[in-house]
Amino acid sequence: MDQDASEESGTGPYRVTALDLGRFAVGAVTVVAALVGLVLGIRAELYAGREDQRAEKAEQRAAAEERRSKEDREKAYANLVDFYRMGSGVIVVNGSSRVMTMRLTLPANKVSWDLDLLQPCKQIAIQNKALLHSMAVEQPSVSLTEGDLAQLRLEFMDPESKAWIRHSGGALARMDAWVPSGRPNLVSSEEWNVSAQDSPQCDGS
Repeated sequence: MDQDASEESGTGPYRVTALDLGRFAVGAVTVVAALVGLVLGIRAELYAGREDQRAEKAEQRAAAEERRSKEDREKAYANLVDFYRMGSGVIVVNGSSRVMTMRLTLPANKVSWDLDLLQPCKQIAIQNKALLHSMAVEQPSVSLTEGDLAQLRLEFMDPESKAWIRHSGGALARMDAWVPSGRPNLVSSEEWNVSAQDSPQCDGS
């Protein structure tokens, strides 16, 4: 009779029913689904982040390529002008198909030598002694030595009115535009202006 009373009062041993198992299964599935959703969400965010990074890198590459292409177009003429040392002098080369306005300068000494308009596919060789003699004739107050000429550079203006600096050895850079002095084409003290020769660096155009 005591046993019956305990069963009736609900204080007896608990029995797992099919309903309980169903509830547990539903709960477990819900938890698993939530975890799966969380994992998928994290993976989606990571994937999206990687896609954004890839897209950003692609844009950066495209922008860099566009800059390089623009720079190449801007340097189309400048890259065909050369200036280098040969023994005790310098050689100036116009390997393009257009006439170029040029000058040699020593910025530290604030002096320059205007060159004639160098014709297409031509080059001129100038001895250091000739440069010094020319400056001594035209500017007697300027005192230069061959050692000063180590800093010599070429400045020139391309057909699109862009001004450039070419350092001996090859370095090329943009500069502010400048206006040539307008001296006569032939300067008696600058014999190199009449000694242009065909340039082997001509682009063939």
